[in-house]
Amino acid sequence: MDATGWRKWLLALAAACALPLAAPGDAVLDALAQQAPAAQRFDKGLLWKIERPGAPASFVFGTIHIDDPRVTALPQPVAQAFAGAASFTMEVDLNPDAMMRAASRMVYTDGRDLASVLGPEWFRKTAALMGGLGVPEPLVAKFKPWAAMITLIMPQQRSLEVLDFVLLRMAREQGKPVFQLESADEQTLALDGIPEAEQVALLKYAVENHERMRSDTARLIAAYLERDLGAMWAINESSKKAAPQVAPLIDRLYERLVTERNVRMAERMQPRLREGGAFIAVGAIHLYGEKGVLSLLQGRGYRVSRVY
Repeated sequence: MDATGWRKWLLALAAACALPLAAPGDAVLDALAQQAPAAQRFDKGLLWKIERPGAPASFVFGTIHIDDPRVTALPQPVAQAFAGAASFTMEVDLNPDAMMRAASRMVYTDGRDLASVLGPEWFRKTAALMGGLGVPEPLVAKFKPWAAMITLIMPQQRSLEVLDFVLLRMAREQGKPVFQLESADEQTLALDGIPEAEQVALLKYAVENHERMRSDTARLIAAYLERDLGAMWAINESSKKAAPQVAPLIDRLYERLVTERNVRMAERMQPRLREGGAFIAVGAIHLYGEKGVLSLLQGRGYRVSRVY
């Protein structure tokens, strides 16, 4: 796989935080939305002003890692905040060297292969689905289960046209300094550390629900365009309702991919927020809830107010 291929795959790591693991029905979504805390402050809104005395205001913007033109066309308040920002910070460093180091973790190097770990029948099903995504069987055989799972749940799209890369290009064109909150190594380590038995169970679940998961991306985009973080949370949360047998595994997956990273990202935003004038873009699901980035920043004494 060439550097473009690695880039496309690594973008799926971030997408995995925002894409559902199952396709819920409307009744399930409605019920889950009603379960959200009544006083939830960070349930709607994509652009938030972050303020504290002694520095110019900064902005945190929730993205969705999709190339849909409805997503990549920035609304006027977002474009205005971006244009006025002194710096741009994105979620992860995706320079070619970092990508290659991180991508080395997605494949077996101990003599095993995916067929021996999954068994022939599950490997056949997995290879058939991944073949439809353009991944040849010899490469599929090298993948670890978590890497195959991420590949299956990612949407088919032009990887360099997703919203985050649109923002990166704009920042470079405008001469803004660019920073990252995480390395690609850290993102892959979060997944590579999942016990192999759990990786296998999650991959089998992704194989069994492949068509439903892919068809539900439209629902997630619709919630994003409505700036409804609560609905995005409900779509993700519904996967546990749809498959209680893997619910504990999904909980642990989100703990690794969302909750733990929220703490790290809120901490690493501090230098930019102290400087002020920052525009910080992270996946929208990281903004939601009492354990989300916005709540963590508020707990550090920042004034957090919705702009859009």
